[in-house]
Amino acid sequence: MAKKRLVVQLSERPDCSKGSCCEGSLHQVFTASEKRMLSGLVFRDAKLNQVDFSDADLNETEFHNVLLSGADFSGADLRGASFIRCDLRNARFDSVVVDGTRFDNSWLIGARGLTEEMNEYVRRHGALLWFS
Repeated sequence: MAKKRLVVQLSERPDCSKGSCCEGSLHQVFTASEKRMLSGLVFRDAKLNQVDFSDADLNETEFHNVLLSGADFSGADLRGASFIRCDLRNARFDSVVVDGTRFDNSWLIGARGLTEEMNEYVRRHGALLWFS
């Protein structure tokens, strides 16, 4: 039986004018327990710049045409995740878990926390990655 997938479409960046969702420069959109339930979701045409995905379960999660500039994926489980036509400039990837992760036509310019092995992995899996 196929897993039912929820498509999440967000058009606006979180409003931090009230100061409730921001910690430093990151947007705290998801609680720690919500981050454990993101596996298998589909994010499409969303603006999630500077969102905190650290330690999230993003196993089999799909991101299609999503703005994720400056997002923090530190410690996230990205096994089987797909980033297709995504903007991941300046995103953080310290200690992520990857296996079968795709980065088709996604920009990782200025991405941080990538080891040499991870740099090679994302290039082989479709990412556009330059160093300054």
